[in-house]
Amino acid sequence: MYKIVLTKRAEKSFSALPEDVQSRCGDIFEELQYSFAPIRLDIIKLKGHTSYRIRLGDWRIIYNVDKKNKLIIVYDILPRKTAYRSLK
Repeated sequence: MYKIVLTKRAEKSFSALPEDVQSRCGDIFEELQYSFAPIRLDIIKLKGHTSYRIRLGDWRIIYNVDKKNKLIIVYDILPRKTAYRSLK
């Protein structure tokens, strides 16, 4: 079972999300505890990075996996139009 850890940036982004998106994020975080890439979620490993992204409507959850320590580190939750610019 993986432990979900949100960075300060991700915590700030999460608290600014609309309530319905926060609820959907919570559901996703529950699923991630059991597998770092559940099949039913739209997850892609980002090219040129060790991070993954989850598509959540117009939002993107950017995270990394530490398999050794069983951690999923959520870096940020961003609108789609700015999510990929922040990775450069």
